[in-house]
Amino acid sequence: MQRLITSVVLLFVFTPAVAAWSGVIANEIWQLPSSATGSRWLIIYNLASAETDGIYHIEVIEQPFGAEAWNIKHVANHLAVTPEALRASIIKPLKKGAVYPESFENAYAEWKKQNVQGDASVCNTSVVECLK
Repeated sequence: MQRLITSVVLLFVFTPAVAAWSGVIANEIWQLPSSATGSRWLIIYNLASAETDGIYHIEVIEQPFGAEAWNIKHVANHLAVTPEALRASIIKPLKKGAVYPESFENAYAEWKKQNVQGDASVCNTSVVECLK
């Protein structure tokens, strides 16, 4: 019995807490969990219409740990995500991290073509899961 209690306590202590964002999504830039190589964040491009539309259109950016501010990687130029998937992914709002939107705009235009054909994907789990 002692082993079982110890195992349950250890599982509770060493299991990372994952809580969905429950606040208002009123910011365009949000921190995501870091990858093994860098800090990640997302940029929402349709903040004004996303809740009504039911889809957030985002770009995911990564900066390697210790890198200069200009050294960034576009992890996903465009992802369409549900409000639930976005809330399950974001950690906190950020004040900076915007990038030029050209990469996003090109990928979003392609997604819109696929959407007209009925082939566009929408992430409904979490951003991290959909990046895999």
